[in-house]
This record gives sequence, structure tokens and C-alpha cells, in this order.
Amino acid sequence: MLADDVDWQVLESFPTGGRYKGRSAVSDRFFPAVKGHFSEYVTLPEIFLTEGPNVATFGVYRVRSAAGKAGDISFAHFWTVRDGRITAFRQVADTAALRTLLAAEDTSS
Repeated sequence: MLADDVDWQVLESFPTGGRYKGRSAVSDRFFPAVKGHFSEYVTLPEIFLTEGPNVATFGVYRVRSAAGKAGDISFAHFWTVRDGRITAFRQVADTAALRTLLAAEDTSS
């Protein structure tokens, strides 16, 4: 569950990239936009690490765009959980692969 004051920092290479502050910004603006852009988002086996309230996952994701273009992208997600709520989130990835996939999406329309 997202905290009311969550600070959600998304890769700038996403069409919806940037910073989202507050639960409503994440749930009402970010998630619907991402779901509309990518039709499939499958996580392959990944590493999951925790230390206190800090959580990190590392792995390879297969992303298929709405236009049917697909690519494997290395991702890392870092977040903090306090009182059962995500209070901060940061994401890094293979931005070259993301840009290639998104460019293929742009030229197909």
C-alpha cells in the first residue's frame, strides 16, 4: 500500500517519467498511463534483497509495447517500507534498451 506522502521517482526514459509526490499522483496519473502504454510486463527471475525498511529487486523484465514491440530490459527497483506502506520508490534500468523499445513504439503509430 502506498503512503499518502509517497515520493515516486520514475525513469525519465518512460513517457510518464518524472517524480510523483503523493498517493493520488501515483495511483491516478502514473499507473493508468503506464498500463495504457505497455500491454505486457512480465518479470523473469530476479534477486530480492531487504535490509531493515529498505527493499531492492534486480532482474530482467520482458516488456511488450501496445504496438507489439518487445524487449528484455534490466531493471533495479529500490523502495522503503514503513508501517506496511511504501514511503519512497526509485527505479533504474537499461535506458538504452528502453529508448529503443519506445522509439519502435513511436514509429509504428
